[in-house]
Amino acid sequence: MCGIVGGVAERNLAQVLVEGLKRLEYRGYDSAGLALVHSGLIIRERQVGKVAMLDAAVQKTHPLGHLGIAHTRWATHGKPSEENAHPHVSGPIAVVHNGIIENYQSLKDELIGQGFEFHSQTDTEVVAHLMYRAYQQTPDLLTAAQAVIPLLHGAYALGIVHADKDNELIAVRAGSPLVIGLGIGENFIGSDQLALLPVTNRFIYLEEKDVVRLTRDSVEIFADGQPVRREAHEIDASVSNA
Repeated sequence: MCGIVGGVAERNLAQVLVEGLKRLEYRGYDSAGLALVHSGLIIRERQVGKVAMLDAAVQKTHPLGHLGIAHTRWATHGKPSEENAHPHVSGPIAVVHNGIIENYQSLKDELIGQGFEFHSQTDTEVVAHLMYRAYQQTPDLLTAAQAVIPLLHGAYALGIVHADKDNELIAVRAGSPLVIGLGIGENFIGSDQLALLPVTNRFIYLEEKDVVRLTRDSVEIFADGQPVRREAHEIDASVSNA
């Protein structure tokens, strides 16, 4: 089972994301990676094997970014390899994904016919290209995500960032769990609250088909295109850790 961590903050998030992935290692995985947005670029690091290998690479390169997404992958489409590890990128957009896109092959064939090039064997890369295509038609990340979701069949959770939007993280829950972690001047997403306990103990548990736009200071949640409110819950970190 894969794991997602992401966030938008005033501080550098590289080590926060790595620590979150370490707390999701119990879910099982074969590779790990992260993408940070910095100065209009997507800075990506991916490693096959343990999160410790990703951690070592991050410690060596010291990537910067106040917005980022990270992922531990369990191979379903394509072997364990760096090119199949998440995040996947299309143009200025990076995506992490839990779950399975059941109709990915027909979508992939369509995208190839439109000139998109694939560099992995994953179903996730389809989502990245669909997001890029939609964003070119409507240059708003939330609107692009809402346009892509009806095209996807299966169960999935998504984290999406754009190189030019360093204060915006889009998340989607559709059949795969995802929570929001609420901070002060920072907000996060995670596959479960355990990944986020080092940074917050206040959570919103997303409901089916929720789409979220996070900034450092705001959380907007949409269902069927309409804004909705979801209750925040505060948990005892020591009890949860135990």
